[in-house]
Amino acid sequence: MSLRRRLVWSATALLVLIAIAFAGVVLAQRSYLIGQLDDRLASFTGNPKVLISIANRAELGTAAAGDLLSDSYVGVQRADGRLRTVLAPQSHPQLEPVLLGNEVGAGAVTRLAAGDPGTRIRLVEVPLATRALVIGLPMDGVDAAVQRLIMALVIAWLAVAGVAVLVGYWLNRLGLAPIAELTHAADQVTASGGRDLVQVAPGDPSTEAGRLAAAFNQMTAATASGQEQLRRFVADASHELRTPLTTLRGYSSLYAQGGLATDEQVADAMARINAEATRMGGIVDDLLELTTLGDGAALALRPVDLSALLGGLAADLRVREPGREVVVDCPSAVSVRADADRLSQALTALITNAVKYSADGTPIGLVVAPGDHEVRITVVDRGVGIAADELPRVFDRFYRVRRTSSARGSGLGLAIVAAIVTAHQGRYGVESQPGMGSRFWIALPKA
Repeated sequence: MSLRRRLVWSATALLVLIAIAFAGVVLAQRSYLIGQLDDRLASFTGNPKVLISIANRAELGTAAAGDLLSDSYVGVQRADGRLRTVLAPQSHPQLEPVLLGNEVGAGAVTRLAAGDPGTRIRLVEVPLATRALVIGLPMDGVDAAVQRLIMALVIAWLAVAGVAVLVGYWLNRLGLAPIAELTHAADQVTASGGRDLVQVAPGDPSTEAGRLAAAFNQMTAATASGQEQLRRFVADASHELRTPLTTLRGYSSLYAQGGLATDEQVADAMARINAEATRMGGIVDDLLELTTLGDGAALALRPVDLSALLGGLAADLRVREPGREVVVDCPSAVSVRADADRLSQALTALITNAVKYSADGTPIGLVVAPGDHEVRITVVDRGVGIAADELPRVFDRFYRVRRTSSARGSGLGLAIVAAIVTAHQGRYGVESQPGMGSRFWIALPKA
């Protein structure tokens, strides 16, 4: 059973219980009021002779007696069964009850009034020697009080029902309907295996259902994006690995068919096989590195002195590139909170990238710019630069910029840099113009 149907059944059951409780209140109040009439009748019947004396005096016009029994009925039923009214209530001067003949010894009973079907009288018949005394009280007050109570309770029940309907509408609009839509959308996601982008209408962000819808949309968008990135990643990885595998298969097939006749040809083939195997191994290593970083690799975070770190990287670059000027612009005593090894790995990748795509002898700059909460490290080169339409994708996996340089790579170096910086809760970016060089930067939290 759906949550909406359960809510409807619960609200209906609650209204029924309230109606039953109100009916019980009416019955209890009516019983209480009738009990008061019966108590008065019992007080009258305690001494019938006195009551008859008072009634006779009232019939003769004695004012005190009339005031005492002004709201009561007193009658005498003779032996022949005829009822003679001795005293009638002032509000009903013609009141006379309709007797059924079974009133003697029955206690207080309710009877209709002759000639007035809308009036009822609560009476008791007390037997005397040769006749019976009939004493009664009109029930107009009891009936009026019960009717007023019924009207008040009906209005109260309708008010409760109206509030229940409004609350149910509010809950359905802000809670149940969005949840039902989310359930349907989740079923669609399950049916499609997460491949399709399924979104729901955004709700009120101040409600739980609205925040749940927003979180669901973000989750499905991230899932669909992740699925697309995974498909693209698998396709790119397959493409990158297919080339060295094709080379290995081609040389092995050529060797098996006897196509490598001389030792020089065999040596050249082995060298090419080794180069392609090394390249394929590098791609696999980079993929494993990205997987480790993406799975939340543990980082040994501690304050890292950038002056010392960049000085060491610059010294290494001068050894590898003795003809290239390396400029380090780093204020003293600037530290970031980072994993020294991972940070060195990322900066080395940026430096290698700068060297790869810039002419021999052009300078490489390492610039540090401290901020209030983070420190930006920039690697500056004067290489061929990157076109504006390619800048948003340079950190994607297996993406290689269309440069004029003949340098080759796996297309994973900058993706590893992005993964390392992201693991440090930092930021990264690039600024470049074709023919003017590039400025790759990373920003890490200040120590």
